[in-house]
Amino acid sequence: MKSVFESSFTYQAQMIVNLLESAGIHARLDGAFLQGIGGDVPMGNTVRVRVAPENETEAREVIAEWERAPVPTDAEAEAQALASGVDIGD
Repeated sequence: MKSVFESSFTYQAQMIVNLLESAGIHARLDGAFLQGIGGDVPMGNTVRVRVAPENETEAREVIAEWERAPVPTDAEAEAQALASGVDIGD
């Protein structure tokens, strides 16, 4: 398995796993349980997203494309959610 993304935050790495899975690339999250033992020890980027070696290039391209995407404003995100039929509540 090849590491294609590292983070200090499990939620961030899980988002990348979900992104890759939605692109048809099987991904694995490693190190998520290490955050609980951190305490006073600086843990750094202990959470890694790994893929099969043959998927490394494609996975890095998917991640790079996601990182380049513009972040929508709150109004744009709300409009998109409403257009998709998602009840955002008030």
